[in-house]
Amino acid sequence: MHGSWDRTATALGIHRNTVRQRITRISGLLDTDLDDPDVRMELWFALRSLDRDASRG
Repeated sequence: MHGSWDRTATALGIHRNTVRQRITRISGLLDTDLDDPDVRMELWFALRSLDRDASRG
């Protein structure tokens, strides 16, 4: 949640280190820097777009 491991972990019901490890893995798989707010914004919009397309059927 906007770069906060603790709030994200609480929202997901998992340990903050698990969040950190998963974000690090995702960052590696995407070959991008998820610490960059512009990158996170682009990813957010892309995921929202996929979600909207899926809901349209």
